[in-house]
Amino acid sequence: PQHSPPAVLTEEFLKNGILYRFAYLWFGLFGIRNKYYFGWKNAEGANNVWYAGFDGFDDKGEPIGWDAACNLDIIGFELAPDIQHMSKEWNKKTSNWLTRYIYIRTGGSLLAVYSLSAFWHGFYPGYYMFFLSVPLLTFCDRLAKKKISPYFSKSRYGPYGIISTIATTCSVNYTVSSFLMLAGSWAFALWKSHYFFGHVGGLVFYAILTFLPKPKEESKKA
Repeated sequence: PQHSPPAVLTEEFLKNGILYRFAYLWFGLFGIRNKYYFGWKNAEGANNVWYAGFDGFDDKGEPIGWDAACNLDIIGFELAPDIQHMSKEWNKKTSNWLTRYIYIRTGGSLLAVYSLSAFWHGFYPGYYMFFLSVPLLTFCDRLAKKKISPYFSKSRYGPYGIISTIATTCSVNYTVSSFLMLAGSWAFALWKSHYFFGHVGGLVFYAILTFLPKPKEESKKA
């Protein structure tokens, strides 16, 4: 067990500005994700060597692809425009299982899905703080798709798409930091050092969009 506080919670580090601290946190989390990228992609390659990852052939006899053993889309995850896409690109097999056997069978309960995910990882408070924060981000994502997205281009490389990607990666990296802190006190302290911007911003965003009218059909077609 780790007894000394993490580097991001030391008194000296907290003297830095919030932009520096969050950038440091983001790059640190990206570095941690790379060990998962390395493991999953090596496992995928090992399966593909003996054709376990081959999807087979279509009705015309053409090869379908090599995604059977793929558990991660690195670019798709890092540049995801919303929480739904990000969730589907990370740990794909587990995501599919959770969707089929928990989400669908509980009538679309995000609480059930993320509670089970937290329980599967263990009993550290940081796991539950992260997973039970994700529904808030998902609700914001859903409202944005209904009330804001129809007004803008669907291109992921347009201004709205880029802003969505930045907002997604910032909010997720903020919330997932508790997962790495493990201890509830450390996770809370880290969120506090960033002024709880992910939760406060999510609640404010959700409250504002709740009162906004849905776009008219003409706006959607345009």
